[in-house]
Amino acid sequence: MEIIKIDKDYIANDKSVIALGNFDGVHLGHRELLKTLVSKAKELNMKSSILIFKEHTKNFIYKEKQFLLTSNEEKYRIFEEIGIDIVYEIIFNEDIMTMTPEYFAEDFLFNNLKINSVIVGFDYTFGYKASGNIEILKELCEKNNIDLNIIKPVEIEGDLLSSTYIRNLIKSGQVDKANKLLGHCYTIDGYVIHGKQLGNKMGYPTANIEPDVKYVIPMYGVYDSDIIIDGKVYKAATNIGKNPTIENEGLRVEAHILNFSESIYGKKVALRLIKFLRPEIKFDTVDELFKQIAKDVKDVENR
Repeated sequence: MEIIKIDKDYIANDKSVIALGNFDGVHLGHRELLKTLVSKAKELNMKSSILIFKEHTKNFIYKEKQFLLTSNEEKYRIFEEIGIDIVYEIIFNEDIMTMTPEYFAEDFLFNNLKINSVIVGFDYTFGYKASGNIEILKELCEKNNIDLNIIKPVEIEGDLLSSTYIRNLIKSGQVDKANKLLGHCYTIDGYVIHGKQLGNKMGYPTANIEPDVKYVIPMYGVYDSDIIIDGKVYKAATNIGKNPTIENEGLRVEAHILNFSESIYGKKVALRLIKFLRPEIKFDTVDELFKQIAKDVKDVENR
């Protein structure tokens, strides 16, 4: 898969089929859209492409980082697995934000990127202040003889699949249900940093993980999880919260990795949350805390 960093004036070399959307989480609904993209590209003997903003559009509009389900790095890994050929990565700025729907579609997509076919979800909006909708896109595609494919909403067990719905599941601790809708485990990428070493002294060393993007914060508590280190997968009992028994300040992501004793400070790791085990508790003593940690570890071992 080729990742091409572009601006609004970039001119593509070849025609392609493109999928448009934010794709946060790359959930099962997104995957239906992307499968259609790959299939359409093969049918037309063209490359499949996706347009992705380097950062969430709201970061620029509201000057505040948005909570995400996936980093771009994770998105791109999934795109490559699905078989996407090209990711056009563009910075969302004033020039992009103020494009009219007509300019975005006709000048930028159809002319500059040489798009022959467009794949979007049923609720796709585009252009300045999201003033372009599906009906406007239909008119513009018909006018320019561009093929348009609109993917219908996807329901699973009566639930309409959306990134917002999945975010709410994660916030309420329902990561196992969220994972089913994502089609993969909710994953937090980050770097291992130094902590206070108390767990190490008590026989339960933890990897303190500093997330590399602003992820959706799961309900505080302990999670059965896997952690990927240098391509290898290890079981872990992970606490996400403020550690109220000891510190009760600032968010902590602390993974006790089973059957692992190597120093991994500074390493990039991927933490996959599998199941919520229990809420975060303020214990009366540190000894009570570590007795509970022993039970948590046993639950993870017995998975």
